[in-house]
Amino acid sequence: MTLKYNILWIDDQPESVEAKRAQIKEYIEEEKGFDCHIEPIISYNEYMRDYGAEAINTYDLLIVDFTLDDVEDPDNHSGFDIIKDIRDNKIYTEIIFYSSHYENLRQKIQEQYIEGIFSSARDELSHKVQDIIDVIIKKVQDVNNLRGLIMAEVAELDIKKEQIIQSASKKITNKELEKYTLNKIKSSSKSNHTKAEKHLVEVNSVSFDSLFAQIGFVDSNKKAMTIGEALEKLKITTPVSKQTFTQPYIDNILSKRNLFAHVKVSKGVDASGNPCAVIGDIPFTEDKCIEIRKEIRAYKKILDEIEKQI
Repeated sequence: MTLKYNILWIDDQPESVEAKRAQIKEYIEEEKGFDCHIEPIISYNEYMRDYGAEAINTYDLLIVDFTLDDVEDPDNHSGFDIIKDIRDNKIYTEIIFYSSHYENLRQKIQEQYIEGIFSSARDELSHKVQDIIDVIIKKVQDVNNLRGLIMAEVAELDIKKEQIIQSASKKITNKELEKYTLNKIKSSSKSNHTKAEKHLVEVNSVSFDSLFAQIGFVDSNKKAMTIGEALEKLKITTPVSKQTFTQPYIDNILSKRNLFAHVKVSKGVDASGNPCAVIGDIPFTEDKCIEIRKEIRAYKKILDEIEKQI
């Protein structure tokens, strides 16, 4: 599982489920902490032409209308034909099948006996989808999964930070940003002290491209500090300032990354006294998973806003 939650929604009248799409997207983002992308398509022909069973592996969930009225489809394929193609190709992405004629849908599912399909009446779809998403997330939400998500997303944040730093360095004169970063490295790392001193002597020929190319030389903490310094030099105070970005980012994002990367899981209890896994002093609960996902998403948005201003 990643921070992105992708849904393919197949309905020949997409405007009729527009409100439901918005409601489900809001639930996934605001209640579960994921970035949600819902892609609508309208027909069997569009599915076969532009997607096909193999492409379905990139989606976390399919939501399919039982009846697909396509005037360009002489064979009058239904949602079942799409589902059959997916399952025949041994793709086991979760599928929710819905219809205004729910009893007919249930009967058809029993007759066809296609595995792993949830069903819903059209007017109950939003609540049913939310319940099923809860089940799907709980099935794959374990410590190793969250650890992988945190590591991958922080790596993406690091790339974004590098881009911001490189843009900022072009606007800050006299190599002040490069000097700041090298002095931070020099004062905090014995192993890199000599290398940082050498770069400071030759600072006029130093670029952040060359610094970032040295693996481990400018770590995540130093990148966060450098962005904070850039905010101060460029007098940027919204959406964050140096004071409200650097240390909170280190505490909320990097400390959790380090904890999940290096600390063993032990047995403990949550705030209610229920048994659960514990990583350091963090109880592994559904609420904590949601909190961490929301924090990462929040900082992605902050970095996007900073990038726009530099």
